[in-house]
Amino acid sequence: MTDPPMLARHPIPPVRSVLLYPREDGRALATLIRAIEALQAGGVAVTVPASVEGLTLAGVATVPDSSKLRGVDLVIALGGDGTLLRASRWAASAGIPVLGINLGELGFLTAFHGEDIGLGLQAAIDGALAWEPRLRMSVEVRREGRVVSHEVACNDAYIKHGDVPRLLLLATSITGSHMATYKADGLIVSTPMGSTAYNLAAGGPIVAPGTEVLTITPICPHSLTHRPVVVSKGADITIRYAGPSDISAAFLTVDGQKSVELELGDEVTITAAPEPLMLCPPNFSVFRVLATKLGWNQGNGEK
Repeated sequence: MTDPPMLARHPIPPVRSVLLYPREDGRALATLIRAIEALQAGGVAVTVPASVEGLTLAGVATVPDSSKLRGVDLVIALGGDGTLLRASRWAASAGIPVLGINLGELGFLTAFHGEDIGLGLQAAIDGALAWEPRLRMSVEVRREGRVVSHEVACNDAYIKHGDVPRLLLLATSITGSHMATYKADGLIVSTPMGSTAYNLAAGGPIVAPGTEVLTITPICPHSLTHRPVVVSKGADITIRYAGPSDISAAFLTVDGQKSVELELGDEVTITAAPEPLMLCPPNFSVFRVLATKLGWNQGNGEK
């Protein structure tokens, strides 16, 4: 399969300070130690999140959150796409490029596989990396005219029922024009980067990286005519929670990490964020991942 042309890339100078962000289950500790030793041998200062446990190496700084990142040149995520997404929230808020090294399975977003970690780290040390912009979303919850929650999403934002399954009524408008009142288990709004996550599982389209659009995908809609919709990044998406009125009936979740309980009448407003995520992309396309790991090319002789 021939990969599509690469987007414009921005070179990253040789790094001198790195935040290593490992997967949260502790299974990346050995890889984390290996990465620290390689970076320190290359003259790179290493920082890790303060939440990392079991690390006893000397000369490693810790930070509690992204607001404390000072002088860091690159964030490196050690894990799968979920780890990269969590690390991306740190990197994006600090305006720092992020590189993913895949220790998981599919790896739609990570630039290097785990067995190639040495190549990835050396590329950072040598200044051989570059980043591409990835669209993010600003997500606000308004209640009786005031903002009660604000988050920025790299992947997606979705509204879904709580512990008790029920159909939600979600009145959706695009830049002030009513589009549909969905009767569904929920609704997903995703960036192109997030199109291979929950959106894909819900039957939404796969959107090429770098495309500046947002995708609206219903979760198990009660009408067969409700299909995913793709809108320009300049569109303002407003979703009003119109029912049911039960307590804990609906929640908004951003990037699978931040959740807020919605009240009847709440409006979720989603717009393109002004600043993109600075992602070091894979050298292969998302379509190649789909072809090789999901078997899209089986039987036709292509590789």
